[in-house]
Amino acid sequence: MARRASRSVSSTAAMAPLLLLALMQSAIHGQAASPDPGTVKIETFSYAGDGCPPGSAEGAVSDDGQALTVMFSQYTASTDAGSSGLRKACTVTAVLSYPLGFRFHLVDVTMRGYAKLDAGVTGIVQTSYHISGVSGTTRAKRVITGSFDDNFEFTDSFAAAVYSECNTVRNLNLVSEVRVNPGNPPASGLLTMDSQDLRLTQVFALAWESC
Repeated sequence: MARRASRSVSSTAAMAPLLLLALMQSAIHGQAASPDPGTVKIETFSYAGDGCPPGSAEGAVSDDGQALTVMFSQYTASTDAGSSGLRKACTVTAVLSYPLGFRFHLVDVTMRGYAKLDAGVTGIVQTSYHISGVSGTTRAKRVITGSFDDNFEFTDSFAAAVYSECNTVRNLNLVSEVRVNPGNPPASGLLTMDSQDLRLTQVFALAWESC
């Protein structure tokens, strides 16, 4: 009997590490995949560039932390403003605050605006992002071909994922460009804010993971 009891104790002792590992794995898989609603905030928001003069841009994060929206009110490229008006650019720098134990990357960007392009004219909207202190920059680009005269809304994925660091606050840098190519022979084109709400809007989809 004593020998049988000894074997039982030894078997239980051998199983203990396996049980502990299973419990640890269960706890890891039970972690939230994204921060709780209302816990992702914009700590600071700044911008600079000829496409976004002072007072012309603002940012907001959705309550569920899944979308970062940047709105512009004076972001316009046009063939009517000479060579300097053909291209406008803006760099937005945002610092997001969110709970420890998460990191994020941007999945895609949805652009809403208005374009009026004659035949032969092309409009280009390009956005890239990088995170300060983290290597890598990734881009999303859309080309609109004339003739075109309408509001637009399109979603383009970023070519690669650039992740934020875990438990470290860094600047999120969003670099955008709006450009009109008049073609040859030159024709007229305009790429500007949405005609309904007077804003050119970018909505960035955020993807979270625990770390």
